[in-house]
Amino acid sequence: MRLAFSPKQREALQAALQRAGRREIGGQLYGEQLAPSHFLVTYLTVQHTPGTISRFIVDLTQAAKDAFTFFQCTQRKYARFNYIGEWHSHPSYAVLPSSTDRSTMRTLVTDLAFKGNFAVLLIARLDEETLTAGAWLFDPAGQEVPVQLEWPE
Repeated sequence: MRLAFSPKQREALQAALQRAGRREIGGQLYGEQLAPSHFLVTYLTVQHTPGTISRFIVDLTQAAKDAFTFFQCTQRKYARFNYIGEWHSHPSYAVLPSSTDRSTMRTLVTDLAFKGNFAVLLIARLDEETLTAGAWLFDPAGQEVPVQLEWPE
């Protein structure tokens, strides 16, 4: 799978990381399917309340409001525009999923209320001006595979 970011969304990610500093921050990734297994992040949400230096917890109320906003803007054209996954920072750790991250994503994609075929987890950090990130696809069958990230120049 390939996941591209628009310049605006990369800037939003970097700004959120900068504001959060040493505290974890996160949100959701929404976007457009460009081709099979190729997506463009067009809407990156940033949770208003950051986490601690070692933990981020999703505010489900804000996440629901952000999802509603995205689907309103895209006129509910779910086949083309949809939820891609979650993102959060690891300002003090490597950009690798922790056991808690893996468990959370597996719980998400195996929940009977989950309507997708997969969810991506993006983990990012900002060192000075350098953005470092990694992403993984989780699916209901238990698969976990790295995602190729594409950043604008």
